[in-house]
Amino acid sequence: MGNAYIFNDHLSGADRDTIEAIVTAAGFHPLYVVPADPSSLDPEDDIGVVGLPAAAEDLATIDDHTKAFVGASIRVIAIWLHKEEAGGAGLPDSIGKYGVTVDIASPKLSNTLKGEDVWEEAGGAPRPASKTKRNKC
Repeated sequence: MGNAYIFNDHLSGADRDTIEAIVTAAGFHPLYVVPADPSSLDPEDDIGVVGLPAAAEDLATIDDHTKAFVGASIRVIAIWLHKEEAGGAGLPDSIGKYGVTVDIASPKLSNTLKGEDVWEEAGGAPRPASKTKRNKC
């Protein structure tokens, strides 16, 4: 497998350890340095990873990286590490539009990292997939 580029800058040490263990178990090498040009990455082997709920100070960075990765056909998977707390930043807009979300306790977590699409809320409840508006010709 390839690399898992982790977008969050403000994860706790425990959350970093958890994400690293998850992506390593799925066969990816965890990296916290995101390339400026994701078009150099391999869409078949590399992924972007976001820990949720995201810290407010990470939202802009996560949105920028997500849009760049999706534009280069690189999958972005957001993992709900904890339930969202009141006042938290939660789900970045770009993840809601372009990424896949999965709960940390989901039996589908490993398969999601490997390419199966799953849309879950924190706690594992199903979340409807995003609908992309298309102009009618």
